[in-house]
Amino acid sequence: MKQTDGLFHRVFDEIAPNFPDIENEHWIVDIGAAKLADTPQAFDMIVMPNLYGDVLSDVAAQIAGSVGLAGSANLGQECAMFEAIHGSAPRRAGQNMANPSGLLQGAIMMLNHIGQAAVAERVQNAWLKTIEDGVHTYDLYEEGRSQQKVGTAEFAQAVIARLGQQPTFLKPVSYTNTQVLTLPAYQRKPPVQKDLLGVDVFVHWPGSDPNELAALVNELATTELPLSMITNRGIKVWPNGFQETFCTDHWRCRFLPTHGEPITKKHIINLLSSAVATGIDTIKTENLYAFAGKPAFSMGQGQ
Repeated sequence: MKQTDGLFHRVFDEIAPNFPDIENEHWIVDIGAAKLADTPQAFDMIVMPNLYGDVLSDVAAQIAGSVGLAGSANLGQECAMFEAIHGSAPRRAGQNMANPSGLLQGAIMMLNHIGQAAVAERVQNAWLKTIEDGVHTYDLYEEGRSQQKVGTAEFAQAVIARLGQQPTFLKPVSYTNTQVLTLPAYQRKPPVQKDLLGVDVFVHWPGSDPNELAALVNELATTELPLSMITNRGIKVWPNGFQETFCTDHWRCRFLPTHGEPITKKHIINLLSSAVATGIDTIKTENLYAFAGKPAFSMGQGQ
């Protein structure tokens, strides 16, 4: 996560200066989620990797009233796809219960994207008028505030009946100045110097004593690639681990030259051949690289 989230953060910092009129700041996802739940009005736009975006978009929609309210747009240079943020909701299939607002909002985004702003505006204002009039599906319905509890089809008919109308309490939308979003052409950056530093060999071993595993794995080590560390669940357990660390049967054995001497993939192949010969069950390997002189792999917790 430090590598992937860190890359995302670095790219964000690279792009931000291109938009000096937009204030930007960085929040780690846990405190960012707390801030979003507490003061959502403090955020105009949130830029996140996919997993965080999937979680926090549901949080944002629920704060607004229901996960069923929000639409989604996936935009690319060649095509675009629009949907409700909540997906297919199979538990509500065939029951005439689901709030169709998310799908409708996705359609409104699509209309704006293809240059049909007038149509999008007409539909959105009719939807706002429906919500304002208290015509609500089960997820929004509140006794004493809502006027009518309806199903999926009935809600859609209520929106259709209000086409051409505008809300009075909620702010009407105007898309007259909406511009179709065009993405800049992707340009790959020139490659930087890539240096092979070592290898992580992941081993399936049913034992529990890291020192015993180290004795076995050290038989694979060579002068060029000595064993430097063993981790379990990301925590360093050898050398100088802690007995209270709970270990599974999935171990990461890291081989790194002691003084940073250059190695080749042939060294790694020889290492794996020795593992096969000695009966050590290797699950996978991950080569360890430095890019532009900076190691691009995570440390073991406790190093």
